[in-house]
Amino acid sequence: MALSWRLRHQVFHEELCWKVRSLNGIELDEFDTTAIHCAVTLSDIVVGCWRALCTEGPYLLEEVFPELLPPPLPKSRRIWEISRFGVMPDLDIRKDVGRLLVREAVALGRDLGAQRLLAVTDPAFERFVRSCGLAIRRAGGPLVVGTGRRGPVKAVVITCGLDPQTLAGVGLEAEAA
Repeated sequence: MALSWRLRHQVFHEELCWKVRSLNGIELDEFDTTAIHCAVTLSDIVVGCWRALCTEGPYLLEEVFPELLPPPLPKSRRIWEISRFGVMPDLDIRKDVGRLLVREAVALGRDLGAQRLLAVTDPAFERFVRSCGLAIRRAGGPLVVGTGRRGPVKAVVITCGLDPQTLAGVGLEAEAA
């Protein structure tokens, strides 16, 4: 987990300049203790990661960015939030790692019996997720949530239903094998 938190520091604190709590090269928060985590490693180095939070309990959108969606915010064991999705900057296979992480997020949702995934992200990542074959829709935003190295940091909420067409779009079967 420490390697994932170091990558998150690199991606969110150093690269994107988001206002995240980071100490000694580690970025973690109160949601990490209840989340399901996923990491991609190459030669024992974490090169990509995300976490999943059930919206039945506290989650990032609800606690940190509630202004991005009109109330009531989702509260269901069938809706999961994917957050802290990051891939090592300057990795030559960055898009491949990102696609693998997207596929695994959808697979986790399927395996947990989720009906929908949601995420708070920036518009660039929204475009990337679309390029992975997911039929996502924007549910909220954009809203400026900070200032990064490249200017204003905008956040949007994206959502994706986990129907057979979505699963097929990332190469998954409707039922787990």
